[in-house]
Amino acid sequence: MGIGLEIPVFGAIAALKAVGLGASRIELNAKDSYSDGGLTPSLEDLKRVAQLPVPVRIMIRPRGPLAEKETRDFVYSDEEYAQMEVDIRAFKESGLLNEGRGDGFVFGILKEDSRLNDQCWVDEVKCWVDKDRCARLVESARPFKVVFHRAFDEIVSCDEDEIDIDVRYAWETGLNHLATCGFDAILTSGGLGHAANNITMLDKIIAKAETLGIEIIVGGGVRRHNVRELSRQLRLNERSQSTFVHSACLSNAESEDIDTDEVANILSQLK
Repeated sequence: MGIGLEIPVFGAIAALKAVGLGASRIELNAKDSYSDGGLTPSLEDLKRVAQLPVPVRIMIRPRGPLAEKETRDFVYSDEEYAQMEVDIRAFKESGLLNEGRGDGFVFGILKEDSRLNDQCWVDEVKCWVDKDRCARLVESARPFKVVFHRAFDEIVSCDEDEIDIDVRYAWETGLNHLATCGFDAILTSGGLGHAANNITMLDKIIAKAETLGIEIIVGGGVRRHNVRELSRQLRLNERSQSTFVHSACLSNAESEDIDTDEVANILSQLK
């Protein structure tokens, strides 16, 4: 199967440019939210991209990481969760989403707990899928597609690096939880950092996800200089599931302007 290019964009103008350059799918984020990892866009942005010929996936994320680090990213308060529900409802009620085109939502909520070790609570706090809240949001989002974003990489990172990769369990537990919640796809780099540095774990995640009927979208540092080797090592063209790579294709880290040459080069590498 062919490999599609999903481009996360920040505002409607960027979305129109991405599709014009050949994006197979877009992830729509609020303008000026790249530094926050992407936030919920405005209804006005959706209105401006409603007629695009490719699927539009809307980010539902009420805030980026907190500066004081008192709360892990993707762990939300009751008020923040309620806002996510309101936003999904508003986008659906707008009538601008197209189920047949493959439109949908992108979100992820984690919860934290400590782990019992020799009958004592350890200081390290693990994170897991907040199954109750995620399942409710998935239900709210239907009949549209639902994607769990890179909050999944936080779960993967809960397995200690020194443990042999074949006996790590956090990633597989997380995958099973997401399947139970009803997610259609997961955006992941196979752990924290760049996808190119997590090939072995990504391969395991993709193989397991195929048995669950979940699409894996490979993202995290995907650029023209590594996308060919990344797709070769992961055998993306040979997978039974549809496969996408996810790249912002930005000119630089400080800009939200899509780099035309970057898009062209990635697309040529994926052929």
